[in-house]
Amino acid sequence: MIALFRPPAAALALAVLAGGLLAGCSGGNSSSVSCSGTSCRATVTGAPIEVNQPEPGSGSGRSSTSRRPVNDGDAVDFRVESLAPGSVEVSDDGIVTRVPQGGTFVEDGSTVRLESSDGRTAVFTFQGR
Repeated sequence: MIALFRPPAAALALAVLAGGLLAGCSGGNSSSVSCSGTSCRATVTGAPIEVNQPEPGSGSGRSSTSRRPVNDGDAVDFRVESLAPGSVEVSDDGIVTRVPQGGTFVEDGSTVRLESSDGRTAVFTFQGR
C-alpha cells in the first residue's frame, strides 16, 4: 500500500508540467495595430512577432508572421522577442532591450510605451507619424 502512495508534491509537479505543455500548444503569434489620427495602439499575442505601424490612412494593420519585413525607415516597426508578466523584450536593428510595464523606447522617432504585459499578451501605445 505504501508503494501506491504518491506525495502531493509529485502530483502537483506533474499537473504543472502537463499544464505548461498544453499552454505551449495553444494559439499562435499575432499582432494588431490600430491608429486614430497619429495615436496608435498595438496588441501582441505570443512571441516572436513583428509590430508594424500601418500605412498612413489605412487605420489598422495585422500580422501573423515572425519574419521581419523591409524597414521603410519612416514608420514604427519592431520585433517582440519575448513576453513576461510586467515586461517584454523587443529588438530593433538587432539590439534587444527589456522594457518594463510603463516603460518606453524610441523607434523611428516615435516613443513607444508598454502599457501592459501579462506574459501572453502585451499592449503598446505610440504616436505615429
